[in-house]
Amino acid sequence: MTISTKKLVQIAGWGGLVVASTGFYLQSRLVDQVRNYDYYKTALKRLRTHPGAVYYLGEPIKDKSFKLTDTNNNFSDGKTARFRIPVSGPKDKGTYYFWAKKDDNQWIITKAELDISSKSDVALVIVKDTEVP
Repeated sequence: MTISTKKLVQIAGWGGLVVASTGFYLQSRLVDQVRNYDYYKTALKRLRTHPGAVYYLGEPIKDKSFKLTDTNNNFSDGKTARFRIPVSGPKDKGTYYFWAKKDDNQWIITKAELDISSKSDVALVIVKDTEVP
């Protein structure tokens, strides 16, 4: 029994679609898991209640999807975490960077900054660096 080239192309196309869809779905699930961690919720709460961030971005401030494959910016090992999150509001958009550490079973945001797209030369400090050099 022989299969035509057209049929093989169709099978490969559908297979590729299934694999890509599964990858996007799993990535989305992992990002949703991170969004439920305490350090992420705490960091976003700090951003959303910061007067400067509210002034520049407007309300509501929404976090966008981020890439977990970007391990230089998005990383957590259970004791420390650092993330680069795209955010937006009705007035502007930007990138929110935060660093956290776990201390006595509680996550503490040690540093957080907001880069605003329309003000590329300024970083708004949300949480001042509390790490001692």
